[in-house]
This record gives sequence, structure tokens and C-alpha cells, in this order.
Amino acid sequence: MNKTKTIATTKDVARLAGVSPATVSYVINQHLEGSPKISPATQSRVLEAMAELNYVPNLAGRHLRRKLTERVCLYLMDIGRPYDNKLVQDIQKVADEHNNSLIIITGDNPERQAQVLKQLHSRLADGAIIKVEKIEQAEVQNLVKGQIPLVIFSNDLTPDGFDVVQTNEAEASADGVRYLIEKGHRRIGAIVHYNNNTRPDTRLNSYRQTLAEHGLPVDESIILTGATSSQDAYISAKKLLQHPDRPTAIFAAADRAAISAIWAIRDAGLRVPEDVAVIGVGNVPESQYTSPPLTTVGPVSMDFTEVANLLFSRMQDPSLAGRKHLVRWEVIPRRSA
Repeated sequence: MNKTKTIATTKDVARLAGVSPATVSYVINQHLEGSPKISPATQSRVLEAMAELNYVPNLAGRHLRRKLTERVCLYLMDIGRPYDNKLVQDIQKVADEHNNSLIIITGDNPERQAQVLKQLHSRLADGAIIKVEKIEQAEVQNLVKGQIPLVIFSNDLTPDGFDVVQTNEAEASADGVRYLIEKGHRRIGAIVHYNNNTRPDTRLNSYRQTLAEHGLPVDESIILTGATSSQDAYISAKKLLQHPDRPTAIFAAADRAAISAIWAIRDAGLRVPEDVAVIGVGNVPESQYTSPPLTTVGPVSMDFTEVANLLFSRMQDPSLAGRKHLVRWEVIPRRSA
């Protein structure tokens, strides 16, 4: 007996997201001018419900009369880090100046990414900024063929009908390790988020390569991975401090991990940087106010309005040649190293 697959409706999406069908319709197609804005949290719930139910509306048909959705989309792995929060704020600011709404979508698994790209191809928004771990040139070109203006964060893609935002994060992270070496440190521990066996980590790669380039051993016993929270980083730092051959410096691949390391060092009765130096990555605002202030690697400027301007200029003129925009990172010396 053949079973027919039930097609999800807006009512199904509303039920799963815990909102009204009108809210679902508003998120999909902002057709009521002057209606109150939907909060990012509600937008995310609706979009997640759409993805779970595999509900993909024919947005092109919905907007045939209006031609434009007056929405832009920001798709990124997660929100909560200061870098990404500032990106959201600046894109929202520029979107408001153009009387556009901003849809924020998060998710970092392949199934989620495929669903989001499918929604974008169906005209979820008039343009999109994408900041994910990995996206293929072919996937981007498929959206370009669908006339979707795009700005992609990537050091690997060649801009062709879309724009890319690049960083010199890998080189700057290497400079951070090199900074410690130049200060005389030869035994440098690392606290990182990811393990390269499960997910590539640019900052960990830079750490390993820089040590090797200077003829220093890469000691796996002082490379601690999985520090996904401040508490994890604190525990990792304590393990490094208890090592029989304690490192004289710690490279923390995120500022919040570095700040946890400073607390662990002080709680152990040691001094920063006299006994153990610390350098972080990210240049988050609070890194200036630790005791001592944190030496870090990060973006020189946290102004991302130019990224949003790239998108809106491409929306206005899709024929523009592909452009590259560099967000420059560098070592920011303070007193922890």
C-alpha cells in the first residue's frame, strides 16, 4: 500500500513553533507594512520549525506582485560570541537604513545548511550574508544563478557574481604564538575549542605550525581541546598548571578561555605574566579589563557596516564584479604576556 507524504502547512509550522499562523506568514512574507517587527528569537523558532517539517514555501510566487521581500538574511553558525553579536548589530543597523528586515538563521550541520540554502534559493530574502564553517563554490554559484545577492565569509572561495569577506586570522594567530616565542617562551601550552580530528581548527593549526617553524616540539600533553565553555577552559588551565613540566605560557584560542586561564593561574598562587604568560584570540571588549589586561589577537576594527554595505550595493546592482573585503587581525599587546 502506497503511503502519501503529508505536505506541511503554515498551521503545522505555527503549532510546532508555538506561534500563530499569522506570525508564520509574517516571518515568511512581510506583507503587512507597518506591522510590528518579529523578534529574532521568534523568527528563529519559526525558521527552525520550517526546517524540521521540511516546509519550503514558494516565496517567488508569494512575492510576485511585490517583486522584493524587503528582507535580508544573515546565516551563521551561532550567536553569542562578541564578534558575531557585533556583526548582527551592524547588519541590523544598515538594514534599518534601507527599510529592510533582518532574518537571522543559525545552525552548523550539513542538513541544516542544505535546508537554509534551499530556502534562500526560494527567495526567503532579497539577499544574504553567510558565515559558516564551510560552503562549496558550487553551492554559492547555484544561488548566484538564482539571482540571490550574496556576501560570503570565506578565505577559500573565488568571488564570481558575489562578494567575499576574508580575514588573516590564521596568520594573526601564528603571530600570537610567535609573539610568545619572541618573549623567550619555549614551552607553550594551548587551550582550544575543537579537536582537529573532529573539526578543523585554524587557530590550533597556526599554533602547531608556528612551533614547528621555530624548531620547538609540539607536545600533545599540553594541548587541551574541548574547551567549549569558560568552566571547561578553567579546568584545562588547571591541568596545564599541574603538569610536571608546566608551560611558561598559554595560547588560548578564544579570549574567554584566556580570561579563565588568568583566573586559574591566580587561584594557583601564580602571577601573570611573571610565572605564566597568557595570550587569547578574539579581542573581545572585556579583554581590556582583566587583571592584568589580556594580550590578544583579533580584528583591528569591530565595525562590520561595510560588510552590510557590500550586500546592499550588490542588491542594487547585481552586475557588479565579485569583490573581496579584508577584516584585518593583528596582535594587540597588553600586559598578560
